[in-house]
Amino acid sequence: MFCGLVVGNSVVNVGTSSPSPGARLHGGSSNPSGAQSTNRHAEMDALRYLRTHEVRKARLVVVRFTIAEDEDPRQEGRGRFFGDSRPCVHCVRRIRRHHPNVSAVTFFEKGEWITESPEACSPTR
Repeated sequence: MFCGLVVGNSVVNVGTSSPSPGARLHGGSSNPSGAQSTNRHAEMDALRYLRTHEVRKARLVVVRFTIAEDEDPRQEGRGRFFGDSRPCVHCVRRIRRHHPNVSAVTFFEKGEWITESPEACSPTR
């Protein structure tokens, strides 16, 4: 899964996570081991940019690319499509708490792109 942080019309950072159990992803310069576990979600990884940059308004775009199981993944452009990518409710709550300047979250669900406010993505109990 990928999550882009959009400021203005530019993607300024991209976070990644993996659905594979036990996978290790590059964790950036702040992580001494150089790897991160899969329990870190892409939407939180993309927000590391906001720690060091002053941003007035930003948007998150969460995307999951999938490959059809009946297709050969080595064939270029065949069988690839967007999968449902609704962001994690707990991550969106943390985003709202620590980064109130994120104004919208865009994700793919049930065949269409949906843009919601962070409040709508993570209703309070």
